Amino acid sequence: MAARPLGHHPVRQPVRLLHLLDGLLTQGSLTTKSSGVSQRRQLQRLETTQRLLDPLPEQLAPPYRQMVLFWRGLRWATVGLLLAWLLKR
Repeated sequence: MAARPLGHHPVRQPVRLLHLLDGLLTQGSLTTKSSGVSQRRQLQRLETTQRLLDPLPEQLAPPYRQMVLFWRGLRWATVGLLLAWLLKR
């Protein structure tokens, strides 16, 4: 094992957000599958998770309503135009 120079820090892996979120979101399904003390612990973890995510972080918050309405309108307008074109034939 080679010695590290002084002041050299180990390389840290980036935080993988989806892996962390997967663990948080799994809490709900585990609660229904357990019983007794383990169920109580899972419920406590779920409550903690809900408190952490109560005001959703900006990255997880739904997009602005105008953007949602625009894309929904575009999707349904496209379907409507295709349907009208097919019925006209």
